[in-house]
Order: sequence, then structure tokens, then C-alpha cells
Amino acid sequence: MIDLVIYGKPVGKARPRFGRSRSGKTVTYTPFKTKMYEQEVKTLGQVAMFGKSMLEGPVRVTITAYFSHKTKTGYHTSRPDLDNIIKAILDGLNGIVFHDDAAVAEIIASKKYGEDRVEVQVQNV
Repeated sequence: MIDLVIYGKPVGKARPRFGRSRSGKTVTYTPFKTKMYEQEVKTLGQVAMFGKSMLEGPVRVTITAYFSHKTKTGYHTSRPDLDNIIKAILDGLNGIVFHDDAAVAEIIASKKYGEDRVEVQVQNV
């Protein structure tokens, strides 16, 4: 099992943006905040995987995103959307913990109240 914690406010994967290159062509790019968060996840994944082989076969990913903004229910129900948080985490771990995120056979995810962070566990099923 691989465990990692990403400290700080959880970041969801933002939609791609479009712009123009210097030659006038339309280009697609990932927003800076998303790119930096995915890089942080990748780095933490590399640290967690030090001396270990990538997981083979189907995997289960458990993601718990904590937000310091308290709600009555104990669950965080505002942005970022949970599916976008999942996508940012999986993209950051892709090629580090597992060969391809197509190997993810099961996802357990939630958004809760607590100190800003995301806890991630990846294990074979």
C-alpha cells in the first residue's frame, strides 16, 4: 500500500485553457495552478515510491480531501468538485505509482472538514 498526504488546500483539475502562440496558432494549455499541484502530487508520489516498484494490475485509490471551512454536515459541499480533485491526484500519480490511470479499478473518495490536506492511499485489489 502506498500512502501520501498533500498538505494545503485541495486543488481540483481545471479545464484546459486556450490561447494564441506567437505565430497566431491556437494552443491549449493547463492552468498554472493545476500544473503546479499535479507536480507536487508527482513529487510526493516519487518520495512514497522510493525503493518500490510500480503497482501492477488493478488498484484501489482512496482519496479524502479535507477543507478547513466548517459545514453543518461535516462534509465540504462547495468547490472544488470532488471529481476534479480525483482527476488532479490521478494525473499526478500516473506513471509514478501505477503505469496508467486505466489501472484504477475502484475509487473511494470524500470531501470533509479538517485541516486543509488530501490523504491518498493506493493499493492492489
